[in-house]
Amino acid sequence: MPAAAQPECFGGRELRKFDQVNRITIPTRFRSRYGNTVYLFKNFQSNDCIVVYSEEDYLKVYDGLADVYSGAELTYVQRLFSNNIDMAVIDKAGRITIKPDFIEFAGLTDEALVIAHPDRIELWNQDRWEAQFKQPIVPDLSRFSLSPKR
Repeated sequence: MPAAAQPECFGGRELRKFDQVNRITIPTRFRSRYGNTVYLFKNFQSNDCIVVYSEEDYLKVYDGLADVYSGAELTYVQRLFSNNIDMAVIDKAGRITIKPDFIEFAGLTDEALVIAHPDRIELWNQDRWEAQFKQPIVPDLSRFSLSPKR
């Protein structure tokens, strides 16, 4: 009997190694919504990670820039955004190739911590990932509800 398909996971993390040509495997349980093409984004807001979007979510984020900016600011932010994005194809083995400047930007070495969110995947240097939780940010957890919104 064939193995049952593994359901998609909308959260979680896995440590993955790069191969000799800068390819990394996106875990099967994270990638079912991505199709064959993803968009890699240097997260210039924090200088910490690479964000991986599906084509649909990339277009939503890009189009959303016009909701926040207009005129010359919009043009500048669109150029900044476009300067920090790259497209990658997911091969049959579930791997994507990460360009060297993206690897350097995120401080990745021979591995990346793959973090799954419902709308994106993030590729992190494990030490940077852990360090962000040591920051003196104390969110007001009383504003958060475990119940889904209705």
